[in-house]
Amino acid sequence: MEIDFRTRVEIETLTEVLDELDYYKIMKLKGGAPVPDVEKAYAAQSKNFHPDRFFGVRDPKFTKAVNAIFKKLNEAYQVLKDPDLKKMYDKKMGFRDAAGKKKTGGGDRKSRPSIDKEGLEQEQGYLDADEVVTDKKAKKYWDLAQIAEMNEDWNGVVMNLQFALNYEQGNPVLKSKLETAKVYLADKKKKNKNPYKIKIV
Repeated sequence: MEIDFRTRVEIETLTEVLDELDYYKIMKLKGGAPVPDVEKAYAAQSKNFHPDRFFGVRDPKFTKAVNAIFKKLNEAYQVLKDPDLKKMYDKKMGFRDAAGKKKTGGGDRKSRPSIDKEGLEQEQGYLDADEVVTDKKAKKYWDLAQIAEMNEDWNGVVMNLQFALNYEQGNPVLKSKLETAKVYLADKKKKNKNPYKIKIV
């Protein structure tokens, strides 16, 4: 399959600046555009950049570029179609809503790093926990757990979440966070394990 010159240039240009494009720009939308506009833009852009459109192209570099664009396009849609994630994204990136009102706390968007879907979902999890952790002592340990996670101190995360659960034993969010932290801790221990270490009895 032959690729026309205009399409090739567009794909190559997009790939070069892909990491710099926010979720609205990848859909060719104005920042803060409403969900209906997002859905229409996604329908159009996903058609333009769907890998199936270029099936048969024998150019690995070009195929990789198309897949990267389509992946980011889908990630953008997953965030912007979700009201909660979209609200968080708009606020962090400093976009204005449909009424032209700037989201609070946005700051200078040019000086901010791009925010991905995983980061937003993780932060949404923190917000959920903040809403359901009501005991003052439990909240104290929850805050310490968040600080420990920022430092990738999974021992500290597990320990503080366990302390928090002593005061709110039935808290489902804390339980879920603890299980996740234990997985990260186990993975960290596995990576740091020295296969040549001599065990002294």
